[in-house]
Amino acid sequence: MKRMWSLLCAGVMTLTVLAPPVHAEDYVLGSEDVISISVWLHPELERVVTINADGNITYPPLGDFKASGLTPKLLSDRLADRLTAYLRQTATVTVVVKEFLSHSVYVSGAVAHPGRYGFERMPSLVDVISQAGGAVPGADLTRVQLVRRDGEARHTIMADVSSALRDGVGSNLPELKPGDTILVPAALVPGAGLAGPGDGASVLGEVNRPGVYPLAGGQDLWAVLAVAGGLTARGDLSRVHVVTRQADNEAVFTVNLRDALKRTTRAPFVVRPGDVVVVGATGGGAWGKGATAFTQVLAVGRDLLNIAVLADVLKRGGR
Repeated sequence: MKRMWSLLCAGVMTLTVLAPPVHAEDYVLGSEDVISISVWLHPELERVVTINADGNITYPPLGDFKASGLTPKLLSDRLADRLTAYLRQTATVTVVVKEFLSHSVYVSGAVAHPGRYGFERMPSLVDVISQAGGAVPGADLTRVQLVRRDGEARHTIMADVSSALRDGVGSNLPELKPGDTILVPAALVPGAGLAGPGDGASVLGEVNRPGVYPLAGGQDLWAVLAVAGGLTARGDLSRVHVVTRQADNEAVFTVNLRDALKRTTRAPFVVRPGDVVVVGATGGGAWGKGATAFTQVLAVGRDLLNIAVLADVLKRGGR
């Protein structure tokens, strides 16, 4: 237990703690899971596909095929039946889950690698923090927040991970459910180099390392995006939104960095502590609807729960 504690808090290396194994045939597929399909003696039919929101996959030559709610074994059997009729010979199909995203959680805040993590079976809260690279120096593990969505409502469960590890009573920590957001806050220690939502900028959307990053007064938007690991492959430089406070109101600015590159202009857009930077996705939905939702959330106050709400709004395409 002491060794787990030291590795969890050090944040120097990535500690991978696997959940108890589950037989592949017992796993039930769901939306957003990524699966690999292979057909014996037919390499041209090999595909890696994602189960869509309707629970279907698109698999040529069969078209749309229901996958959600099935085990990998049952899906492979049903695909084999259809392919046998199509190929006019017995087909042997293997389905392997590559990413368990229907059983995923979000980890944000003072951890080494914030992001989304999927599991074959939901692990413990300690294991998830460890999977995210461990808490960075200065993290406050005494007040870890678990934000859970129940329909349209959200509620926060507080967890003292520090005491659980120290006293060896990890079983007292709340059990995780798919879709949970785990927020590890930073202790407000001068010189620690960490930021809470009021001390730094929150960077969300299509960036490689979403999270809260410290700012020394103000930073150029380019520099803030670089600290967050840059844009993902789906990131849209022409749709970078900055939610900031002006007087007593929230204002949303949309910055077209792609246009700035074309014009070779270098007039910086300064991001200040407390701002929220949201990088849109290529081909994403209209920002107008999303902007209203963002400003309504931020009007309540910038805290870790609101950042989780913003991430959820992003996931649902700004609705």
